[in-house]
Amino acid sequence: MPSNKKKGVRKVFPAVVVLATTFYYSSLFALGLLIGYLVTVLYCKKFGIDENSDKRIFLDFGNWHVHLHHWIMGILLIVVICLGGWRPEIPAVVWGMIMGMIIQDIYDYDDWHQVIIKKELK
Repeated sequence: MPSNKKKGVRKVFPAVVVLATTFYYSSLFALGLLIGYLVTVLYCKKFGIDENSDKRIFLDFGNWHVHLHHWIMGILLIVVICLGGWRPEIPAVVWGMIMGMIIQDIYDYDDWHQVIIKKELK
């Protein structure tokens, strides 16, 4: 007859493994978020990129500007990674860095939602 002690160990061990793995990957992801956010802030400050800067990236389509915010570039990077089949090879810290870049644009800039802008007539 199996003891009750062994049954408890069989239930607890997998739970501990799952929690340890989750903590490990969530810690790496959180570290990536912090790194991505801070690197993006420092990059924007160093190169003078803000809501009124001439250095922002625009695509012109007739009478319209399409502003490529870095949250859009981050999402495009995620799409390319997923469609390219590289998702399993990307470490959690890199996913966090991409998300940190996306979060920085949305959190720090008031114009993050202005993507398609009509050109001013001269």
